[in-house]
Amino acid sequence: MTRRWSLITTIAVLAVALAFVVAQLVRGQESGESSGKSSEGSGEQQASPGTSAESLRGVGWWPLHRSGTAKAGERDAVVSGDVEWTDDGPEGGALRLDGGGYVDAGSRIDTTGADYSVAARVRLTSTDGFHTAVSQDGTGISTFFLQYSGQDESFAFSFPGARTVAEKAERPQADRWYHLTGTYSQQDHRMRIYVDGSLAGSREASSKEKPTGDVVIGRGKIGGKAADHWNGDISDVHVYDRELTPGEVDSLSAREPD
Repeated sequence: MTRRWSLITTIAVLAVALAFVVAQLVRGQESGESSGKSSEGSGEQQASPGTSAESLRGVGWWPLHRSGTAKAGERDAVVSGDVEWTDDGPEGGALRLDGGGYVDAGSRIDTTGADYSVAARVRLTSTDGFHTAVSQDGTGISTFFLQYSGQDESFAFSFPGARTVAEKAERPQADRWYHLTGTYSQQDHRMRIYVDGSLAGSREASSKEKPTGDVVIGRGKIGGKAADHWNGDISDVHVYDRELTPGEVDSLSAREPD
Protein backbone atom coordinates (compact mmCIF):
# COMPACT_ATOMS: atom_id res chain seq x y z
CA MET A 1 0.00 0.00 0.00
CA THR A 2 2.81 2.39 0.91
CA ARG A 3 4.49 1.80 -2.46
CA ARG A 4 1.20 2.40 -4.30
CA TRP A 5 0.70 5.77 -2.57
CA SER A 6 4.30 6.70 -3.31
CA LEU A 7 3.76 5.94 -7.01
CA ILE A 8 0.53 7.93 -7.10
CA THR A 9 2.26 10.87 -5.41
CA THR A 10 5.11 10.77 -7.92
CA ILE A 11 2.67 10.73 -10.87
CA ALA A 12 0.78 13.69 -9.42
CA VAL A 13 3.95 15.72 -8.96
CA LEU A 14 5.03 14.99 -12.55
CA ALA A 15 1.59 15.99 -13.86
CA VAL A 16 1.75 19.33 -12.03
CA ALA A 17 5.26 19.97 -13.32
CA LEU A 18 4.21 19.18 -16.89
CA ALA A 19 1.22 21.50 -16.62
CA PHE A 20 3.49 24.28 -15.37
CA VAL A 21 5.91 23.82 -18.30
CA VAL A 22 3.07 23.88 -20.85
CA ALA A 23 1.63 27.03 -19.29
CA GLN A 24 4.99 28.79 -19.48
CA LEU A 25 5.45 27.81 -23.13
CA VAL A 26 2.01 29.14 -24.09
CA ARG A 27 2.57 32.36 -22.16
CA GLY A 28 5.95 32.87 -23.82
CA GLN A 29 4.46 32.39 -27.31
CA GLU A 30 1.69 34.92 -26.62
CA SER A 31 4.25 37.36 -25.26
CA GLY A 32 6.38 36.96 -28.38
CA GLU A 33 3.42 37.60 -30.68
CA SER A 34 2.46 40.66 -28.67
CA SER A 35 6.02 41.95 -28.76
CA GLY A 36 6.18 41.39 -32.51
CA LYS A 37 2.98 43.34 -33.07
CA SER A 38 4.24 46.10 -30.81
CA SER A 39 7.52 46.27 -32.71
CA GLU A 40 5.72 46.45 -36.03
CA GLY A 41 3.55 49.26 -34.76
CA SER A 42 6.57 51.08 -33.41
CA GLY A 43 8.33 50.67 -36.74
CA GLU A 44 5.40 52.29 -38.50
CA GLN A 45 5.44 55.22 -36.11
CA GLN A 46 9.18 55.65 -36.48
CA ALA A 47 9.13 55.64 -40.27
CA SER A 48 11.00 58.72 -41.42
CA PRO A 49 8.60 61.43 -42.62
CA GLY A 50 11.41 62.83 -44.74
CA THR A 51 11.06 60.04 -47.30
CA SER A 52 7.30 60.41 -47.72
CA ALA A 53 5.95 61.40 -51.11
CA GLU A 54 4.43 64.56 -49.66
CA SER A 55 7.72 65.83 -48.21
CA LEU A 56 9.56 65.17 -51.47
CA ARG A 57 7.19 67.38 -53.43
CA GLY A 58 8.88 70.44 -51.92
CA VAL A 59 7.62 74.00 -51.60
CA GLY A 60 7.65 74.16 -55.37
CA TRP A 61 7.48 71.44 -58.03
CA TRP A 62 7.16 72.03 -61.76
CA PRO A 63 7.09 68.77 -63.78
CA LEU A 64 7.24 70.71 -67.09
CA HIS A 65 5.33 67.96 -68.84
CA ARG A 66 4.14 70.14 -71.72
CA SER A 67 3.11 73.00 -69.41
CA GLY A 68 4.30 75.14 -66.53
CA THR A 69 1.58 73.89 -64.19
CA ALA A 70 2.85 73.44 -60.64
CA LYS A 71 2.19 70.24 -58.66
CA ALA A 72 3.46 71.88 -55.47
CA GLY A 73 3.55 75.54 -54.54
CA GLU A 74 1.11 78.32 -55.24
CA ARG A 75 2.20 79.53 -58.67
CA ASP A 76 2.53 78.03 -62.12
CA ALA A 77 5.69 78.68 -64.09
CA VAL A 78 5.56 81.18 -66.97
CA VAL A 79 7.41 80.45 -70.21
CA SER A 80 9.42 83.21 -71.85
CA GLY A 81 11.24 83.25 -75.19
CA ASP A 82 11.83 80.46 -77.65
CA VAL A 83 10.95 77.14 -75.99
CA GLU A 84 9.45 73.86 -77.10
CA TRP A 85 7.88 70.87 -75.39
CA THR A 86 8.85 67.26 -75.89
CA ASP A 87 7.31 63.96 -74.81
CA ASP A 88 10.78 62.44 -74.55
CA GLY A 89 11.30 62.90 -70.81
CA PRO A 90 12.33 60.42 -68.10
CA GLU A 91 9.01 60.85 -66.26
CA GLY A 92 6.85 62.00 -69.17
CA GLY A 93 7.29 65.29 -71.02
CA ALA A 94 10.01 67.92 -70.72
CA LEU A 95 10.88 71.52 -71.53
CA ARG A 96 13.21 71.90 -74.51
CA LEU A 97 15.50 74.94 -74.67
CA ASP A 98 17.84 76.02 -77.44
CA GLY A 99 19.91 78.54 -75.50
CA GLY A 100 17.49 81.46 -75.53
CA GLY A 101 14.26 80.78 -73.68
CA TYR A 102 13.63 80.21 -69.99
CA VAL A 103 10.85 79.76 -67.44
CA ASP A 104 10.02 82.01 -64.48
CA ALA A 105 8.74 79.83 -61.63
CA GLY A 106 7.08 82.76 -59.87
CA SER A 107 8.38 81.58 -56.50
CA ARG A 108 11.26 82.50 -54.19
CA ILE A 109 13.20 80.64 -51.48
CA ASP A 110 15.35 82.03 -48.67
CA THR A 111 18.98 81.32 -49.56
CA THR A 112 20.67 83.53 -46.94
CA GLY A 113 19.00 82.64 -43.66
CA ALA A 114 17.74 79.10 -44.10
CA ASP A 115 18.72 75.69 -45.47
CA TYR A 116 17.53 74.95 -48.99
CA SER A 117 17.70 72.41 -51.81
CA VAL A 118 16.99 72.38 -55.52
CA ALA A 119 16.63 69.44 -57.91
CA ALA A 120 15.97 68.83 -61.61
CA ARG A 121 16.20 66.23 -64.35
CA VAL A 122 18.36 67.50 -67.17
CA ARG A 123 19.71 66.56 -70.59
CA LEU A 124 22.36 68.53 -72.46
CA THR A 125 22.69 68.95 -76.20
CA SER A 126 25.93 70.92 -75.86
CA THR A 127 28.81 70.53 -73.42
CA ASP A 128 30.57 73.76 -74.35
CA GLY A 129 30.55 76.71 -71.94
CA PHE A 130 28.31 77.20 -68.90
CA HIS A 131 24.65 76.17 -68.90
CA THR A 132 22.34 76.78 -65.95
CA ALA A 133 19.35 74.51 -65.39
CA VAL A 134 17.92 76.24 -62.29
CA SER A 135 18.82 79.50 -60.53
CA GLN A 136 17.29 82.33 -58.53
CA ASP A 137 17.65 85.98 -59.39
CA GLY A 138 19.52 88.32 -57.06
CA THR A 139 20.22 92.00 -57.63
CA GLY A 140 23.04 91.57 -60.12
CA ILE A 141 23.73 87.85 -60.00
CA SER A 142 21.89 84.63 -59.24
CA THR A 143 21.82 83.54 -55.60
CA PHE A 144 22.59 79.98 -56.76
CA PHE A 145 23.23 78.05 -59.98
CA LEU A 146 22.46 74.38 -60.57
CA GLN A 147 24.46 74.06 -63.73
CA TYR A 148 26.91 72.48 -66.13
CA SER A 149 30.42 73.92 -66.10
CA GLY A 150 32.25 73.57 -69.39
CA GLN A 151 35.36 74.90 -67.68
CA ASP A 152 35.35 71.91 -65.33
CA GLU A 153 33.60 69.53 -67.75
CA SER A 154 31.28 68.69 -64.88
CA PHE A 155 27.96 69.46 -63.28
CA ALA A 156 28.17 71.98 -60.45
CA PHE A 157 26.20 73.68 -57.70
CA SER A 158 27.37 77.27 -57.35
CA PHE A 159 26.69 80.66 -55.87
CA PRO A 160 28.64 83.94 -55.99
CA GLY A 161 32.25 83.23 -55.07
CA ALA A 162 31.95 79.44 -54.79
CA ARG A 163 31.46 76.51 -57.12
CA THR A 164 31.03 72.93 -55.96
CA VAL A 165 31.99 70.62 -58.79
CA ALA A 166 30.61 67.08 -59.12
CA GLU A 167 34.13 65.67 -59.14
CA LYS A 168 33.08 62.17 -58.11
CA ALA A 169 30.69 61.75 -61.03
CA GLU A 170 31.57 60.78 -64.58
CA ARG A 171 32.03 63.44 -67.23
CA PRO A 172 28.55 64.48 -68.44
CA GLN A 173 27.55 63.30 -71.88
CA ALA A 174 25.24 65.02 -74.34
CA ASP A 175 21.82 63.46 -75.04
CA ARG A 176 21.70 61.59 -71.73
CA TRP A 177 19.34 62.30 -68.83
CA TYR A 178 20.75 63.05 -65.37
CA HIS A 179 19.18 63.88 -62.04
CA LEU A 180 20.85 66.79 -60.25
CA THR A 181 20.36 67.96 -56.66
CA GLY A 182 22.05 70.84 -54.89
CA THR A 183 21.71 71.31 -51.12
CA TYR A 184 22.94 73.91 -48.64
CA SER A 185 23.18 73.81 -44.84
CA GLN A 186 23.43 77.11 -42.97
CA GLN A 187 24.66 75.37 -39.81
CA ASP A 188 27.93 74.10 -41.25
CA HIS A 189 27.93 76.26 -44.41
CA ARG A 190 28.24 73.10 -46.48
CA MET A 191 27.06 72.98 -50.07
CA ARG A 192 26.65 69.65 -51.80
CA ILE A 193 25.86 68.40 -55.30
CA TYR A 194 24.40 64.99 -56.06
CA VAL A 195 24.30 63.34 -59.49
CA ASP A 196 21.79 60.54 -60.04
CA GLY A 197 21.22 60.25 -56.30
CA SER A 198 24.88 59.97 -55.25
CA LEU A 199 26.95 62.64 -53.53
CA ALA A 200 29.41 63.89 -56.14
CA GLY A 201 30.98 66.93 -54.49
CA SER A 202 30.88 69.23 -51.46
CA ARG A 203 32.64 72.24 -49.98
CA GLU A 204 32.30 74.80 -47.23
CA ALA A 205 31.21 78.22 -48.47
CA SER A 206 28.76 81.03 -47.78
CA SER A 207 27.08 83.81 -49.70
CA LYS A 208 25.38 87.06 -48.68
CA GLU A 209 23.64 87.54 -52.03
CA LYS A 210 19.96 88.09 -51.25
CA PRO A 211 17.21 86.98 -53.59
CA THR A 212 15.34 89.83 -55.27
CA GLY A 213 13.61 87.76 -57.94
CA ASP A 214 12.15 84.35 -58.61
CA VAL A 215 13.47 80.88 -59.17
CA VAL A 216 14.29 80.62 -62.87
CA ILE A 217 14.52 77.50 -65.03
CA GLY A 218 16.86 77.52 -68.00
CA ARG A 219 19.24 80.42 -67.33
CA GLY A 220 21.32 82.27 -64.75
CA LYS A 221 21.98 85.94 -64.10
CA ILE A 222 25.39 87.65 -64.15
CA GLY A 223 26.13 91.36 -64.20
CA GLY A 224 22.44 92.11 -64.03
CA LYS A 225 21.77 90.28 -67.31
CA ALA A 226 20.50 86.84 -68.32
CA ALA A 227 23.38 84.42 -68.83
CA ASP A 228 24.39 80.78 -69.19
CA HIS A 229 21.19 79.66 -70.95
CA TRP A 230 20.49 75.96 -70.97
CA ASN A 231 20.90 73.97 -74.18
CA GLY A 232 18.81 70.82 -73.92
CA ASP A 233 15.88 69.50 -71.91
CA ILE A 234 14.71 70.02 -68.31
CA SER A 235 11.91 68.42 -66.30
CA ASP A 236 10.69 67.90 -62.75
CA VAL A 237 12.19 70.92 -61.04
CA HIS A 238 11.80 70.99 -57.24
CA VAL A 239 12.76 73.58 -54.63
CA TYR A 240 12.83 72.95 -50.86
CA ASP A 241 13.08 75.19 -47.81
CA ARG A 242 15.35 72.65 -46.09
CA GLU A 243 18.41 70.52 -46.76
CA LEU A 244 17.47 67.15 -48.23
CA THR A 245 19.11 64.10 -46.65
CA PRO A 246 21.16 61.69 -48.79
CA GLY A 247 18.34 59.15 -48.48
CA GLU A 248 15.79 61.66 -49.72
CA VAL A 249 17.99 62.62 -52.66
CA ASP A 250 18.35 58.97 -53.59
CA SER A 251 14.58 58.41 -53.38
CA LEU A 252 13.83 61.49 -55.48
CA SER A 253 16.39 60.49 -58.09
CA ALA A 254 14.84 57.04 -58.40
CA ARG A 255 11.25 58.23 -58.71
CA GLU A 256 9.18 61.36 -58.63
CA PRO A 257 6.63 61.62 -55.78
CA ASP A 258 2.97 60.96 -56.54
